[in-house]
Amino acid sequence: MKIGFFATGVMGRLDFEEFVRWGAEAGFGSIDVKPDQANAREICQRYHMPIASTYGFAAEPMQSDDTARAREMEKARKAIDHASTQGIPTVGLGTKRDPKLTAAENVELFKMTYGELARYAEAKSVKIVFENWPERGQRLASTPELWEAMFTAVPSSALGLCFDPSHLIWQGIDWQRALREFGSRVYHAHAKDTEMLAEGLYRHGIYGPQLSPAPKGTNGWFRYRLPGYGVVDWAAYVSILHEIGFDGALTIEHEDIVWGWLDDPEHAKHGLLIGKRFLEQYVV
Repeated sequence: MKIGFFATGVMGRLDFEEFVRWGAEAGFGSIDVKPDQANAREICQRYHMPIASTYGFAAEPMQSDDTARAREMEKARKAIDHASTQGIPTVGLGTKRDPKLTAAENVELFKMTYGELARYAEAKSVKIVFENWPERGQRLASTPELWEAMFTAVPSSALGLCFDPSHLIWQGIDWQRALREFGSRVYHAHAKDTEMLAEGLYRHGIYGPQLSPAPKGTNGWFRYRLPGYGVVDWAAYVSILHEIGFDGALTIEHEDIVWGWLDDPEHAKHGLLIGKRFLEQYVV
């Protein structure tokens, strides 16, 4: 297992090659790249940095409108093509729901779009991964109930998860059970922690502030942190990843306001190093 990194927030403004060089010198074992990053393979090979995945959502193909769906499907195919030519094993795609449809109808929309994309990815020897970020209930791939429905609708092994415990924690979902249950579908893994904010939870509840914006870098009652600053049991996380046979990249997703992810690239890079040092207790 490798400890990976990628350019979140303000770090996205940094020159890609310089960021790769910095990561190699810092001892990171892999990197995630933008879905359309030019010369990704060439640059990363120059610094002996393996590419683990693309990050973000290269396309949102779950569209009821035929024109919009065709546009997003083409973007998805281009991202898969790019990954295939650049030697990137997994591509992150989106599962944003059509808000006019029920959950069951969105599963059918998933089946229609991702059935075709799974076949395309299989032909290109690329895996498609869905990060389990709920985005306030707007995304399908957010809970075990919905993962089961998705993988039943499209059983292709080309489809899997980018597993992130931080999103399951604040939903009250047993992330350790979920990781074991869906371990065969975990093709990529994020390292991000969650800090619960007791005062915010008391005042606002799980729907967050209603009369004023949430404090910067929080959702009102929780905030994302670098590994070690929240409630994730990291020894258990790494242990279960080994248990399920995961041998990919555990990639730090830095969204920690304390360590400058939104406003200070050098501070943010320092945060990545802190996260790496913490994970090295468990990842060998």
